[in-house]
Amino acid sequence: MVFQVGVRFTALILSIHLLLRAAYHPCFAQHSDAEMTPPPSKDSCCNPCFQGPAGAAGQPGIPGVPGQNGQPGSRGQKGEPGVGRHGPKGDTGDSGQKGDQGEPGVEGLIGQPGMQGPTGPSGEKGVKGEPGESTYVTLTPPSVVAFMAQLGSSHFIGNPGDIIIFDNIEVNIGDAYDSGTGVFTCSVAGVYFFSVTFLSYHTGPTLDAVLRKNSADILYVYDNHPGFHHQSSNSAVLVLASGDTVRLVHRSASGGKIHCCPYSSFTGFLIQAM
Repeated sequence: MVFQVGVRFTALILSIHLLLRAAYHPCFAQHSDAEMTPPPSKDSCCNPCFQGPAGAAGQPGIPGVPGQNGQPGSRGQKGEPGVGRHGPKGDTGDSGQKGDQGEPGVEGLIGQPGMQGPTGPSGEKGVKGEPGESTYVTLTPPSVVAFMAQLGSSHFIGNPGDIIIFDNIEVNIGDAYDSGTGVFTCSVAGVYFFSVTFLSYHTGPTLDAVLRKNSADILYVYDNHPGFHHQSSNSAVLVLASGDTVRLVHRSASGGKIHCCPYSSFTGFLIQAM
């Protein structure tokens, strides 16, 4: 037991000696090693004087597991426009889809009439239409009344008071002249013109005839030159009412003659209806 007390006392004295030496004597480390070794931190429990030389670098460790993606950062400010020349013009892109129809615009002013174009070709003949409905039409008097008649192929030979009948009709519009009786009957009231022409015979009684309206004598045709053919004529303008009659009456003695055919004629026509 006395031995154990002696050992413990010796160890205690040795520890005190080492502590005192470390506190009052310089470090045992080499100067070059002290420069390479960083100073201990404030809370370090070890004095650099007791550190040994640096060991060799160890092998790189196994890479750790990659961390999760961080949150997106805030958008940065717009950068300044770049400086440089414009690039070449690109190719024309494909046509886009047709857009919706826009709203109608404001109606414009009416323009000036254009020049008349050339006449176009005639169109095709249309299809014949259906017959129209029948209607009752009030007949109106004809607007034209006219006749012209000549003596036939035989010469006229008559007595006083006989009507001279011109039986060869050339024109008879309105059918007012009767070639069977030699009488013109007015169907349209108005102003009329009448003309008569005779060729006298060179022998026989003197040519003498009268134009008579109803019972009134209007004009005469007369020739008194025996032995010769004379062309005699006369004309008149008459106002006739509907139903009035006009005729040529023979006034010569019995056996009086008038040449036929185109040499002798009776003409009349309506000038103006009233």
